[in-house]
Amino acid sequence: RRINPSTFHVELSIDLDDKYFGEGSTFYRDGNGNRRLIEITWREQTGFIYDAVTLQKLMQFEYTTTPSEGNEGWGITYDASKEEFIVSDGSQYLYFWDRDTLAVKRRVTVTRFHGGEQLRLNELEFMGGLVCCNIWYSDEIICVDPMTGQSVREYDMSSLWPADQRGSRSNVMNGIALGKDHVLLTGKRWDRMYKVDFPDWPSLFYPGDEKTR
Repeated sequence: RRINPSTFHVELSIDLDDKYFGEGSTFYRDGNGNRRLIEITWREQTGFIYDAVTLQKLMQFEYTTTPSEGNEGWGITYDASKEEFIVSDGSQYLYFWDRDTLAVKRRVTVTRFHGGEQLRLNELEFMGGLVCCNIWYSDEIICVDPMTGQSVREYDMSSLWPADQRGSRSNVMNGIALGKDHVLLTGKRWDRMYKVDFPDWPSLFYPGDEKTR
């Protein structure tokens, strides 16, 4: 689905076959510079690649993640500098896939400030060289070093829209998108979206200006 960011009008939309539960998706450019979208599914170990302009399906592929967790697919984002996708599956692991072959290059275990492993990694966004993760059933965002898996930034977003006002425990925060000068946050079955910035992270939008902005 493509939505106009100014009006929130749905400009173009396609449907998945009913046998699939669509989960994470992300934009990227392929080796020829073409605009593409990649999407993964929850329990079907199946992904799709689309033309980002027309939403025409170009390719279907299969993948595995953590066998003990059912090889699920939760979140996916893209690191253009390394030409690799980063994938979560609800476990403590992040998987790194080659852009062109979709082969697994490596995986890292995500750990928090306190040193413990973090389960339920969900929606992902690659921001400022870090992998920022929603935690399922939590209003926290943690941003981790993609090489070590160690959390280097942690944010409590519970005051954004308090959980007791959302109507259901399942209506969790579950959406991160990076804009040119802001981050958009939303959640499951939320009827709203929040534009936020991070005052402690000015270099996210103004590289090299960490001290002066």
